[in-house]
Parts: sequence; structure tokens; C-alpha cells
Amino acid sequence: MKKYSLLVVVFLAFSSFESFGQTYEKIYETSSAEIQDRINQNKIFGVEILSGIQTHHVIGLSGLGDTQKNTLLNTLGNDSSIMSFVLSEDKTSITIDSKATFTKEKFQDIIQPMNVVITGYTAEYSIYEQ
Repeated sequence: MKKYSLLVVVFLAFSSFESFGQTYEKIYETSSAEIQDRINQNKIFGVEILSGIQTHHVIGLSGLGDTQKNTLLNTLGNDSSIMSFVLSEDKTSITIDSKATFTKEKFQDIIQPMNVVITGYTAEYSIYEQ
């Protein structure tokens, strides 16, 4: 039983590293030279790789009703990786400024129980001072 428990813990640890690695690589590959330099500096100085990098998300939405709107806004407001967000008046798009660790996949996890669909997505990365 101990071996099984240890195996599960090790598997979960490696799968979370792989997920973060994929996020980091995607950001690195699609970013400007300035963002890539910041990531390289973070690695050299031994700080969190995505430290000081911000993502500006523009997300198209479909199916967001008033009940889901309140739930979404409360959830985003309580997320420490979200810096700011603005929902359009017609509830068809949301703009989110976040730390780079907040991804499209995390947003999908938030809206999945609400039966809301993403109709468009763009992300731009920039540097911010903490």
C-alpha cells in the first residue's frame, strides 16, 4: 500500500511539472525577445520562471447568463493571479490582466461547470514590476 501511495504522489508531481513546463514553453515560444530575455534572467537569478510577466487575455464568450456572470466575477475576483478584469456589457467578451501563470486552460476550468463556451481567445505578454 505504501508503494502504491508513493507511486501516486510521484506521478502527480511529475504531471504537474509537465503541465507547467508546457505553459512556460508556449509562452516562451510565442513571446517577444523582451519577454524571452526576462524568462532567461529569471532562470539565471533562480526566481520563478514567469515572475514579472503579465498576460492580457481577450476572451469571447457565449452562453453567459446573469447567474453565471455573478459566479464568474466572484471567482475571478478571488483569484490571486488575476490583476484586473472587465466583462463587456453584453456578456460576450471578457478582458483579463493576470500573472502569466493564469492560462486559458485555467479559465476553461472555471467556466466549464457554468456551460459557457469560449468563442475566441487571444493573449499578449508583457513585463510588469511586482
